[in-house]
Amino acid sequence: YDSGEKKRIPAWCDRVIYRDNQSSQFSECSLQCPVVSSTVMYEACMDVTESDHKPVRCKIHANIAHTDKSVRRQEMGKIVKSNEKLRSMFEELKLVPETSVSTNSILLQSQDTFIFTITNKSNSSRAIFNILCKGQTIGRDDGEDPENHSRGTFGLPRWLEVSPGAGMIKADASVQVKVHHEDSNSSEESFDVPQQNVLCEATCDKEVTLIINIQGSCSTRTTSHSIKVRHCFSAAKSLSLAYSKPTNQKQEGSTRYQPETYRGGSTRRG
Repeated sequence: YDSGEKKRIPAWCDRVIYRDNQSSQFSECSLQCPVVSSTVMYEACMDVTESDHKPVRCKIHANIAHTDKSVRRQEMGKIVKSNEKLRSMFEELKLVPETSVSTNSILLQSQDTFIFTITNKSNSSRAIFNILCKGQTIGRDDGEDPENHSRGTFGLPRWLEVSPGAGMIKADASVQVKVHHEDSNSSEESFDVPQQNVLCEATCDKEVTLIINIQGSCSTRTTSHSIKVRHCFSAAKSLSLAYSKPTNQKQEGSTRYQPETYRGGSTRRG
């Protein structure tokens, strides 16, 4: 507070300051003068009595110039074509390192693990990869449509583990990827799936296609490799599953209790 004689409380702002690009009062909005403004309303709030300074309010109308996007793209194209350094930079952004995969087909039995290698053949650029699952086919004898059970970020089925699912490969280097078959019956996730679906999937041949997408560290273009992963279910495993089905049937009986019958008499007093 003011310690002087008037003992005034803190004042409100009583000015509004703004700035535009006008060199004169009649300048028109253009790329050379992109912001042109004018005051529509400027007044004090006289109904505020808590201070000897009155708050003010201001309404400003502003015109802002902008370029046509199509014209801007054309001009940008002309600049890139005429500048060799910019052209080489944009070409580097399109570059996808050459890579190779050690196999295109994997056959798994129950609980099997297979390791394949992704090799970056470039001697100067890093390669970024991620592995997706294109789809799953389940061989069934009843003619019904196959069922897809997605798992994790990359849409892998419940019975398949792929690690790592994404990463970066340095120049002239390689990375090993582990593909593992996981028993659906022993998986914790099987508790969320009906038991008949788990047993049906566990006792059928299954096949998925893994898509390995490759791109450069700065590029937006991608190349891809595909690997077919097939799990063959053995007859011996089917027999063991049949004998390992839990039998939780309980035979319950009921006991009927005969209610006792009481015969009562009355005594008449004379």
